[in-house]
Amino acid sequence: MRFVKFASVVLLAAFAGITPLRAADAGGDLTRLLRDYREGIRTLSAAIDPERGDKNSTDAYNAAGIAKYLTARRQLNQNLSGRLLAIPTERLSPSDLLSYEIFRWDLEDEGAELAPGVAERFWLLPLNQFDGRHLSFAREMQYRTDTPLDEAKDYDRAITRMIGFTRWLDSAIVRMRAGIAEGVVQPRIIVERMIAETEPFAAGAPDDGVFMGPLRKMPESLAEEDRARIAPAYREAVDGALVPAYRRLADFLKNEYLPASRSSAGLSGMPGGRQMYLYLVKDETTEEMKPEAIHAFGLSEIKRIEAAMEIVKKETGFTGSLDAFRQFLRTDPRFKFKDSDAMMAEFNRVRDAAEMRLSSVISLKPRSKLTFRFLEDFAAPYRPAAEYRGGNGSRAGIVYLNNFDLPSRLTFTSEALQMHEGLPGHHLQVALAAENRSLPRFRRFGGETAFTEGWGLYAESLGPELGLLTDPYQKFGALSFDAWRSARLVIDTGIHWMGWSRERAIQFLVAHTTLSQGEASEEVERYIAIPGQALAYKIGEQKFLSLRARAKQALGDKFDLKRFHDAVLKDGAMPLPILDAKMQRWIEQEKSAS
Repeated sequence: MRFVKFASVVLLAAFAGITPLRAADAGGDLTRLLRDYREGIRTLSAAIDPERGDKNSTDAYNAAGIAKYLTARRQLNQNLSGRLLAIPTERLSPSDLLSYEIFRWDLEDEGAELAPGVAERFWLLPLNQFDGRHLSFAREMQYRTDTPLDEAKDYDRAITRMIGFTRWLDSAIVRMRAGIAEGVVQPRIIVERMIAETEPFAAGAPDDGVFMGPLRKMPESLAEEDRARIAPAYREAVDGALVPAYRRLADFLKNEYLPASRSSAGLSGMPGGRQMYLYLVKDETTEEMKPEAIHAFGLSEIKRIEAAMEIVKKETGFTGSLDAFRQFLRTDPRFKFKDSDAMMAEFNRVRDAAEMRLSSVISLKPRSKLTFRFLEDFAAPYRPAAEYRGGNGSRAGIVYLNNFDLPSRLTFTSEALQMHEGLPGHHLQVALAAENRSLPRFRRFGGETAFTEGWGLYAESLGPELGLLTDPYQKFGALSFDAWRSARLVIDTGIHWMGWSRERAIQFLVAHTTLSQGEASEEVERYIAIPGQALAYKIGEQKFLSLRARAKQALGDKFDLKRFHDAVLKDGAMPLPILDAKMQRWIEQEKSAS
């Protein structure tokens, strides 16, 4: 569950009293337990998190508050685990049994996250340059501009949320100040990036800026008295609360946090960091793996992929070395987008081609459409080449493309990148789960990174079935992406377990992929900021590939790729060991049916 992401996710229901479970209604007991979990999150996160709630202080974030909060979470985890284990699994339907297994894994993972010495340190690292709330809140405001608010009550809620967010920023400062005292701080490079992100917001909110967007898009349908009331209240929330909070954060980062930041890049250079990383390895991969084994596997995968690259390089007619070919691809004008419109047109082409042949690899199809947008200018410098935001059936899924430093965005990776983020990758997997109302909410909208990113990387390998990757340069682009994800295994463990420097990691990434120096720097800083997440891609992909190979071997001519993919995705994301057992049952069922 990763505390650094879910620090405000707290459960309260168990303290309200544990209802005795009835063996005759095991499915109902599970449903009620999941409901209590969800309601507990909503209730206690509102009470603890000033962004979500309406408290006038940040007292919950002082040192005593942290201890009290973590004690409550640990007790709650134990209580919920006890309730879950009391449910007689033999009385559950197959679907409920799967929910039981996934939820049990989640609670065990949360228990490891809450271990003494681990949770406390995650709590002291509330912000980073990659997915910190100081940045995600601004992106949310941009989204509200692009998708305007409709009613007066929506604006009232937006104003309340802004005020709450300013208190959250102040609480983050309190936590980081406590981190300074404990020596639990971000690396200097990460702090420098956060300062660069924060200063434009601290400078003020111009009328054409991101924070004023919802006010500019106020619908004409609002009554005049509502417009007259909302406009000054909204502006005051921005100018009188939000901007000053960003200013306080910028001042703190520059004057207190930067001087106290650490020179080491990885978690192992921080008190308790190795224990934190071991938790993250299990959390992100959902497997029992040692960092040394992951590191070695990454190196072996790079060796295998580079052998395949040599073959594809010969298909292009290039006679130089592999390093020379990579440099040629990075610098030749034919592999550069002419402009942003050309980039958009290319991704639309690849999406349309994949959609045309999608029924050849899977029977299921989401209702949500897939569209593309460019990343916000203020976010793009520190974001990846593309990222997906899910739809819900009525709202389209969006792939945000990064056109920052456009000459560094190479054309020959467009097919692999769209297949990963769009179809048949994240959009297919995430939308299918969200639209499946037969699943409980935690399975529709949650999901382990190893499954979601593993599927995204696996989806890149489906190019031949979709009529893509026929061009040798695009084939090489797909191999380069595969090498990139393999290099992540090496770099992440290198930085956080073996003490690698940022510079050594960048050099390794440039040497084994077609990423530019700038892209490699952005990627390495991402891995520094969110330890362990980079491991999920390749580990997850290997599970999907091994399951497919196992099914083909077991079923022979009876193997149906569409039925295999349907079975993999129909139940939503889950930890890889649970997926493995589920698909083994499916293989046995397919054998019996044939």
